[in-house]
Amino acid sequence: MRQLIVKEQTESWRLDSGSWYRDPGSDTWHLAASTDGTLVNANLSTQDVRRMIGARKDTSTGQWFPSDFNYSPQSGTQLHDTILGQDSSWVPPFGASPVSDTCGPASAGLRQTAAPLVLARSNARLDPASDADRTLPALPPGQYRFVVHKFDVASSTLMAIEPQQGKLLVFLPESKVWFPLEGQAGATLAPGLQNFRGWRMEVAEGVRSATLYFPTADGLAVLTPTVIGLSYTVEYFGDGPALGGPVAWAGEIWLPQLGKNGTVNLVGQPLGAAETVVLPTGAVAPAHGFEAPVFDSLHVIWPSEEGQLILRLNQTDKKKSDWMAWPDGLRPAFSLGCPLFFESFWQQCWSDQNAPLEYVQMGKLFPQRVPIEAPRLCTGCISYANDQRIEGSPGMQPGCVSARTSPQVVVPLVESECERAVVGLRIDAPQGVLALLASDEETHLAVLQLQADGNPEVLFGTLSVARPWLTSLFVYDAHLWAYHPALSQASGWKLESQVD
Repeated sequence: MRQLIVKEQTESWRLDSGSWYRDPGSDTWHLAASTDGTLVNANLSTQDVRRMIGARKDTSTGQWFPSDFNYSPQSGTQLHDTILGQDSSWVPPFGASPVSDTCGPASAGLRQTAAPLVLARSNARLDPASDADRTLPALPPGQYRFVVHKFDVASSTLMAIEPQQGKLLVFLPESKVWFPLEGQAGATLAPGLQNFRGWRMEVAEGVRSATLYFPTADGLAVLTPTVIGLSYTVEYFGDGPALGGPVAWAGEIWLPQLGKNGTVNLVGQPLGAAETVVLPTGAVAPAHGFEAPVFDSLHVIWPSEEGQLILRLNQTDKKKSDWMAWPDGLRPAFSLGCPLFFESFWQQCWSDQNAPLEYVQMGKLFPQRVPIEAPRLCTGCISYANDQRIEGSPGMQPGCVSARTSPQVVVPLVESECERAVVGLRIDAPQGVLALLASDEETHLAVLQLQADGNPEVLFGTLSVARPWLTSLFVYDAHLWAYHPALSQASGWKLESQVD
């Protein structure tokens, strides 16, 4: 719809992309408000607004026009799109996809992404210590997670969330700054989980919007950001602090919360305005909360040191919760990464029996158990024993076993479903992986590597920090980015699929 209103020296235009005003003297266009009436924040530069909304350019004159126009109203010249490619969405912490409904994929909750991870110029990256292709401006101190989505604008936008501090910032690429989003009507963002490993997010897409679901001390946060207004709205659901991360499953977003008398309630929030579902479990709240959940079409499992909280459907398709302790003599080894997925979910556990470690089938009253000889660091379908890659069943051994134990360890960070490419950190660990993970204060030189199925690893960057395994990865603006809280700046390497 186009409607022209002339006021004094400017023209106001109501277009499908929003409300605009035009200065007839200079023939410049400015966005005043989005389609839902949100005013453009005064802190946004004209260049950032143009990028957000996908304004079109007349290359013969350099003039910019609303994205509704295909041709210049003055010269008739065809206008050029300024958004040439769009990133896929990235939902933290490991690049899951947004949910268009709450049925969910076949299996999820692992350290996996659907984003292809193929570096540009991989054959030319001979020196892993060479500079990254790009860097982002420094963030304030914190341990951030990163979200990529269009939200309420036309171009992919990068946000950083610091769960424990309750901070939400948006990256403005033309101004090259991070800018904090403010809660509308004085709203604030409650702090997140004490167990940082258990934090995760779900993102539900709407029409020109996205809603973020994540755990906080005030319950399940349901937050809708407005990039064009540099603000957000937030509601909290449930009567207690969240104890684990949310999962979109069987019609609702589910999350465990602390209920009365120290027990756990499962809270289900439907997409939209439907009433919240509360499912008492009777389970005693775990001392350190829950780890990140894993889930498939049959059930959701929130593991903890004490046992597993399970949400499933009964024979009449009603939600039912179960609590299942770990088998006697077993202690879960959560520091070794996420569970393995091979036909079902498997958790590494320390054993009091002859074998020091076992893979234990999750969500089963009488689980299968598979002893393994050494710790494995896992991202889902791929794991590493020292620096040897393993794919397959829990009993699968490394494909190449050297005559001596390698002094290096590969810590996998994220696994792509495309070519089973794994991005990880190669670190010298002469005392082994357990000693490495226990060395909280020691600085380590970690080399970033990418290894696809059947291909040699590509080394492409270095980090020199304590606890390098806290590195977060994300894909934005056709680059793979690595962020560590000790470095403040994220470094990026261009991806092959986006080479111009």
